[in-house]
Amino acid sequence: MKKLIQILGIVVLAIVVILNIVYTADMNSGEQISINFNSFIYIIGLIITAILIYFITEVINKHLYNGINEEKKRKLRKWMVAIAIVLYLILNVVWLIFVRPGIVADSVHVLNLAQTFYENNPDRYLPNLTYAGIPLIQYMQAYPHQITLAFVYNMLFCVLHCDLIILPRIFNVFFNLLIILALYKITKQLSKDYKMNNTRMFILILTFFTIPMLATFMYGDIPALSLSLFSIYFMMKFTDTKQVRYGVFASILTMIAYLMRMNTLIFVIATVIYLLLNLFKEFKAKAVKEKLINVAVIAMFLIVIFVPSSLVKTYYFSKYNLEKGKTYPSISYILMAMEEGPRANGWYNESIAEPALRSLKTGENISDEYKEKIKDRLEYFAKHPTYTVDFYRQKLTTTWAESTYSAIFNNGITEESNLSWIKSPLTFYQKAWIILTFTLAIIVLIQNRKKLTIELIFLVTIFLGGFCFHILWEAKSRYIIPYIVTLIPVASIMLNIKPWKIKKLNSWHTTIVW
Repeated sequence: MKKLIQILGIVVLAIVVILNIVYTADMNSGEQISINFNSFIYIIGLIITAILIYFITEVINKHLYNGINEEKKRKLRKWMVAIAIVLYLILNVVWLIFVRPGIVADSVHVLNLAQTFYENNPDRYLPNLTYAGIPLIQYMQAYPHQITLAFVYNMLFCVLHCDLIILPRIFNVFFNLLIILALYKITKQLSKDYKMNNTRMFILILTFFTIPMLATFMYGDIPALSLSLFSIYFMMKFTDTKQVRYGVFASILTMIAYLMRMNTLIFVIATVIYLLLNLFKEFKAKAVKEKLINVAVIAMFLIVIFVPSSLVKTYYFSKYNLEKGKTYPSISYILMAMEEGPRANGWYNESIAEPALRSLKTGENISDEYKEKIKDRLEYFAKHPTYTVDFYRQKLTTTWAESTYSAIFNNGITEESNLSWIKSPLTFYQKAWIILTFTLAIIVLIQNRKKLTIELIFLVTIFLGGFCFHILWEAKSRYIIPYIVTLIPVASIMLNIKPWKIKKLNSWHTTIVW
């Protein structure tokens, strides 16, 4: 299993690196994507920038940590965490001050639902509010997974009694800061088996500018990512110490993350794989009690995550007299993933969504129609392999090589905006950033092939899960941010690379030592 994940990780990471070197996917203010070939000069610039970032991290790390004892190293790391959090806070606040976008997309209905729950006044909101032609009550029934996010916001409003618009953004900033701490904790856990470049970790976090830019986006992305990262850390602590409390912490955090963002399911599946790998590692050597604890934690993890979500949905369906059978069919997202669309291949497609939304009113069963279309599409792919390869090349490019990751679009920055200038340098830098991060991850997986820990495999599994999921499901460049961020600790592992040295063996010849 470990070997398979390692090989797949190397291959998939290499694909993403190549796509980012060769192509740039450009998203306009209408969320339409165009794919452009990068010029030779542009590619050289990307590679040089990536190399410069790498050597800067190496030089700074060597300067900071060389010649000091472990106690001083520990204090220095704490200071670096504090400085990174302060810098990130400043970056988040500055962005919030200068960019004040309106509420967009699903955030509109989610916040309206939260306000409905908070004020307990359905007559004021449910019959009257619409977004994109969908009444709030119908939206609630069609997308029950949004009910859980609205429920969390409602709980937040009930506790803090703050402005319903400002609070989610402050919430995002808080969890942005926690992302730094979570990644540091994961990196620290990996350092038990690998030598880490802490400077590289902090620089990679601080210069992935999409995260602070999404502080304005009032949705569950940032909180769910932060909580999921802490869950990863606590599960690593559980397998390391065998203390059940860490498994409990991880389960609770993942439960909240799942309430806020359904895509957390990728983290859930990866965590179960990680726990199973830990269970079967040196299986014969483990005591019966230890095996039972591992099984119990897996069971608890799944129960704690899925049961509360189900209970919340059941409660609100009952309260507002909603029909459980009339939800938006998930199969439509699979069809979207296989179709060309107005935005890009495999992205959200209104022409596919419309029949499903119409069926909610008419009560007709649309699933069979979607299944038939999926079958036809698969047959077409099989008969036209060249088209199929090109279709998925474009889908992967628009997903993984759109280097703003929808941050420009979600902040309402149009071509006419005063901030439109930020798009090109942001795209260039983050493209160099991902080329560096993923290349480092590839080298780490190759160099450590004989000593791959299940903790390292855990992080790679999350990335692979996200990659595969969005091949089969509706895609969007914003969706892949969690899987990119999860690889930062992997890219922070020190490489066994030294400058080229010429070593004279005898008077007749020399050899180059790597």
